[in-house]
Amino acid sequence: MTVTTVVSTLGVLLALLLISVAWSRAKPAWQVVFGPPREPENRIALTGFYAEARDLGWDFATDRQLVLDLAAGLRDAGLAGAIGMWGRKCRVLHTLVSPREPLLAIPAGFWKHHEIDGLRLAVAGDGGEGSTGAWRIETNNLLVRTRALPASTPDFDDAVFADIQLNYLQAMNWLETEADRYRSAPGAKDRG
Repeated sequence: MTVTTVVSTLGVLLALLLISVAWSRAKPAWQVVFGPPREPENRIALTGFYAEARDLGWDFATDRQLVLDLAAGLRDAGLAGAIGMWGRKCRVLHTLVSPREPLLAIPAGFWKHHEIDGLRLAVAGDGGEGSTGAWRIETNNLLVRTRALPASTPDFDDAVFADIQLNYLQAMNWLETEADRYRSAPGAKDRG
């Protein structure tokens, strides 16, 4: 037997193995080798969501309270399970989160004792894009986090999440149908 014959035989056997596996799983052979195609992610970064809200008429430039109102609405939507949310777990607040950390689903019950830290969304302005001079909307989603509610008692091992991602379709539907009621959230300043 020559090397060519052995390689050819191994190639035929491998092809037959792939075909039999594919046949038994009703998948194309290329999916057995390379895996199924990835479905497009249906996510939007929280900072991107705020940009979408701005484009739909949320005037954050003239009313900083709207940033906090929208964050309160997102918390309520997360608690009700109306919007799927993901984040990167961060056990120590002062550490930077790596984009290589896995995105984990944030359970709806998490929002009972936590909220999106709206003050991390509205940061000191630098005169750049999105800046109103004194403040601007944060554009680096890795810097936006959740935080424990001031009067809550979360479990000791609860972590905060950074790099919050929202289910795009659910979030946009909520923004267009439900979010307006948070423009005058309880405790918000008078916008008359």
